[in-house]
Parts: sequence; structure tokens; C-alpha cells
Amino acid sequence: MTPMQDRDTLAHRLLMGVVSPATNTVVQPEMEALRPEGVVNAHARIANPDQAVARDADTLAVRAAMVAGLNGAMDTLTPCRPDHALLAVMVENFVGGGAAAEALIAAAESRLGCPVTDVSSSVLAALAALFEGRGVRVGLLTPFMPVGDAAARRLFEEAGHAVTGLVGLRVGSPAGIARVPLDRLRDAVRDLAAGDAVDVIVQVGTNLPFAAVALEVEAALGIPVLASNPTTYWRALRRAGIMDRLAGRGALFERA
Repeated sequence: MTPMQDRDTLAHRLLMGVVSPATNTVVQPEMEALRPEGVVNAHARIANPDQAVARDADTLAVRAAMVAGLNGAMDTLTPCRPDHALLAVMVENFVGGGAAAEALIAAAESRLGCPVTDVSSSVLAALAALFEGRGVRVGLLTPFMPVGDAAARRLFEEAGHAVTGLVGLRVGSPAGIARVPLDRLRDAVRDLAAGDAVDVIVQVGTNLPFAAVALEVEAALGIPVLASNPTTYWRALRRAGIMDRLAGRGALFERA
């Protein structure tokens, strides 16, 4: 971490770099709402088109454009010297899982010169923290087409969890994900929770405006409901040594 005498005045505890797609309008407000005193979020945007997505091939084209723009986005962060950074895209939907995901994060850390936290590892870390490392039944909510749903399902199953319910919203464009009505998200959660077949509900897709809904339905259902942006921010803060507990922000933020 940067020595105190060289730190930004407002970021005297932590300067957090946040990288998200240009079409994403949800990451910034959802993460700003969780920012502790003395922490500053410095945002960078990956150039990506807001093109129609009607089939898996369209999803892959959008993914390719974001991969091509990632380095340029990160290069806009390096002059401010972040202490930690988070990549606000689901890596499995970006380059694939396994070794490809690990290589992407390693390359990002090398380019930025600081640790990088990603969505996928954050969600798995949250499940491990909440359920003490045991496998659980996951109800999964995504905005994706089937190819994205398959990548998300694989992430959890390879980690030893069972995806016992999945709702893929199949939103028709990257920017359109931010326009999904909150009532549609509530309905999706009710569908996933029906029949007592899940231990936890997990939402992926960082442009889906789910943080407030997650808090609302978590209290109503009595099981953890993990929204991708708060979960990733929690993990990044904890990895950077910021252990603040935030009341009323869900089960994760009430624990160190």
C-alpha cells in the first residue's frame, strides 16, 4: 500500500480502482453506496458496444470487444496508483474459467501494479464464509443468454455447489441489463426460492440493478441473497485490509 505521506488526501485508507464496461451504469452507484470513509473508488471504463444480443454468437461478439478494450481501460487507472483494484465483470463470461481466468487476473495485476479482485472468486469466497466451506444449493439469477448461463453454472458446480435453480433473463443488449425493472428481479427471486430447493440465491451480471432487491428479499426469505457488486466490493475491501462492518447492508458486511 502507498506510504501515508504519498497518499491522496481523501483516499487516506485505500484507493480502489474499479474497472467496468462502458455500458455499465450500475457498478458505480452500487459500490459508491458501500464506500467506507477514507476509501475512494477510481473508475475506469472498458470500451464496448451496445449492440443487440439475441443469440449466443452476439454474446461472444460483445465479449470479444470487451477483452480487446480491457488493457486500455486499466491504463487509465495506472497514473493514480491504486492500492487495490476490482474487475467488475464475470471472468468466466469474459475469457472462460480455469487457467484462462487465472491468467487474466495475473496479467491485470501485473499491468496495474496492485492486487486485483474479480467477481467470480468473490462470490465463491462469500459462499465459503457464509457456509463454512461446505457445498450448498444455489439459486442462480443472470441477465445472460444460454452461453453465459452455462459459464455461470460451471463456476459453481466446479467449486462443489449444486445449481438447483437458474433464471436467465436473456436481456437484449449490454446497456439494457441496467433497465430491467425491479419487479422483474423480485419475481425471479420468488421463482428461485419456491419449494425450499435452495440454500442461497446468487446474482451475477454486474449491470443488473440488484443490490437493493437483494437486501429486501434476503430479509423476507431468511436465506442469504448475494448481489454481485456488493459481494465483489466486500471481498476487495477485506483483501485490502478494510474490515469495517456495515449494519443494514446484508450478512456479508456484518462480518469481518
